[in-house]
Amino acid sequence: MRERRTKTTALIAGFAIAGFLLSGCAGGQSKADACKELESGIQQLQTELTESSSSLATDPDAASEAISKLADTFSDNAEKVTNDEVKPTADKAEKAISAMSDEFEKYADDPTTADVNALTESATDVQTTFTDLGKVCD
Repeated sequence: MRERRTKTTALIAGFAIAGFLLSGCAGGQSKADACKELESGIQQLQTELTESSSSLATDPDAASEAISKLADTFSDNAEKVTNDEVKPTADKAEKAISAMSDEFEKYADDPTTADVNALTESATDVQTTFTDLGKVCD
C-alpha cells in the first residue's frame, strides 16, 4: 500500500513539475527578449564594420570580412528569436545583411568587375530592413 502511494505521489509530482515547466514556456519569448537577443554582440561588430567600410576602396578584403562577421553574428542571433512579432522582420533583416555580405565579397574578389548597383541596392535593403526592425523593437 505504501509503495502504491509513493508511486502515485511521484506521478503527481512529475505532472506538476511538467506543468510548471510547460507553463513557463507557454508565454514564449517576449518582444524585449527577442530584440535583446538580436543586439547581442552586434555593437562591437558595428564599430569594426564602420572602420573597415571606410577603407573599402583601399582594403576591400577587410571590409568584406567585417561585414561577413556581422552577418554571421546577426544570423546566429536571429535563429534564437522565437517571438512571433519580431521573427519575420528579423528574418528579412538577416537575409538582407547576408545578401549584402555576398555582394561585398564579390567586390573584394574583384572590384573592377563587381556590380556596384547590386552592392548599393543590398546596402539600401539592409538599411530598410534594419529600420523596420528598429520600429518593431521600439
